[in-house]
Amino acid sequence: FIVPVDGWTAWVTGENRRYELSSGVWIIFGSASDAMQSMIIACGDEVTGATAGTAKVTFRMPYAFTLSSVRASLTTTQSTGVIFTVDINQGGSSILSTKMTIDNGERTSLTAAAPPVISTTALTNDAEITIDIDQIGDGTAKGLKVCLIGVVT
Repeated sequence: FIVPVDGWTAWVTGENRRYELSSGVWIIFGSASDAMQSMIIACGDEVTGATAGTAKVTFRMPYAFTLSSVRASLTTTQSTGVIFTVDINQGGSSILSTKMTIDNGERTSLTAAAPPVISTTALTNDAEITIDIDQIGDGTAKGLKVCLIGVVT
């Protein structure tokens, strides 16, 4: 048994909250945004050019998660051709009404002319998630990563 000391923090999973010990009393730490988490999924390696196709990555959600935003990034940009487009699916259905794009010459979807729109924010515990590359340009894009941002529910 270790006696906790002031300044220690603890996460209470059932409440989805962090607490801090202050003057011998556990108090809620910070705001709800402290519970924000991200998952970064590599959808290929750093040296092989990305190719279009379905289920480039498949994984299962480790817990229920409420999405607040999504992002995609490349290690190496593409310079020409159609816009690099990525989709995220839960159980075979897209969770995006406007898919993620990375404009030519850019490395991130944050600067895309058309930002992604999430149509399904609730990712369920153990749901099968797949990431598709719907279209690529000149074939020089490499190192795709997709980031899911939200809170455990």
